Amino acid sequence: MRLIKRLIELAVVVLIISLFMMNKDVTVRITYFGLDQPVTLAFWELVTICVSLGIIIAAIGDFITHYKWLSERKKLLKTDQEHQQVVENLNKDIRQLHAENAKLRQDLDEKSAEIDSLKAVEEQPFPRSEKPVFAETAELSGLSGETTAKMDK
Repeated sequence: MRLIKRLIELAVVVLIISLFMMNKDVTVRITYFGLDQPVTLAFWELVTICVSLGIIIAAIGDFITHYKWLSERKKLLKTDQEHQQVVENLNKDIRQLHAENAKLRQDLDEKSAEIDSLKAVEEQPFPRSEKPVFAETAELSGLSGETTAKMDK
């Protein structure tokens, strides 16, 4: 778009120069050692050529800059997408680690509660049974209830 603006600007400048400088009879003789005869140009023609070249160079510079900017923008967008993908992967890993951490914490709490209950059981003394020891051993050895009753007497 800037190229078109520059070319329109060039056309307007050339028109203005040609309208105001046509009546000037100033000429410029350009002598160069390789030329057979010197080149004679009207001043307005020389100004028109120089301004036109300047505007054309500016338009080409704008076009090249715009093209480079577009290519740089594409590279930046591609890099941004890659970085977004890396960030999403890292966020997914963080969520997985949080879930695993919660699971491990829950397992730790369960194990701690289990260990605490085992410690509490170990600290309590065993209750004495009402039955005599020989009655329990008789039951284990398979003696009948009558035999144990006789033993109790």
